[in-house]
Amino acid sequence: MKVVQPIRDKAVLNRCFEIARAHDAARHEDDKMSWELLLVVGFNTSFRISDLVRLKVRDVRGQDFVRVTAQKTGKEARIAMNGSVRAAINRLTAGRGGNEWLFLSRQRDGKTLGRRAISRQRAYQIMNEVCRAAGVKERIGCHTTRKTFGYHFYKQYHDLVKLQRILGHSSSRDTLVYIGMIDDEVDESLRRFKLLGE
Repeated sequence: MKVVQPIRDKAVLNRCFEIARAHDAARHEDDKMSWELLLVVGFNTSFRISDLVRLKVRDVRGQDFVRVTAQKTGKEARIAMNGSVRAAINRLTAGRGGNEWLFLSRQRDGKTLGRRAISRQRAYQIMNEVCRAAGVKERIGCHTTRKTFGYHFYKQYHDLVKLQRILGHSSSRDTLVYIGMIDDEVDESLRRFKLLGE
């Protein structure tokens, strides 16, 4: 089984955002799905894609915290958002109704005739397209945003206890494996490894 890795390089992350912004600028006016918004929320929270696609505009716009009940665990999670993330969300949701799905599909709901939320699969397709265009060689998956968040949170704060709590993991080792830090340590050890007889 191939494991999804976080995006470690901040320059690559910046390219992902540039690609998403370019897509949004060129999209048809009927297409309300903002790729940049998916990246902003995805990379700045610890939520799983399955939870992100269930958010409504009112859940994030003007909010200091984003709260979800995790579909996988049933636990409520609450993530604080800094001012720049809130500003980006407010900008990217301006003019939209609070009851709209945050990530809108082109498909319409047969009952309400409103737009449906994008599916988990569509979120994956968008992430895959953006990351490939940015030059990401690693395997992309629905956990790419969550693992990338965790990786950069750990690199910035080196606080494993907080990160473990944010991600809802039962052990610090699980967290280090999840965010790719164990892989980094193994890779570095192998790069330095020398065998006698060289």
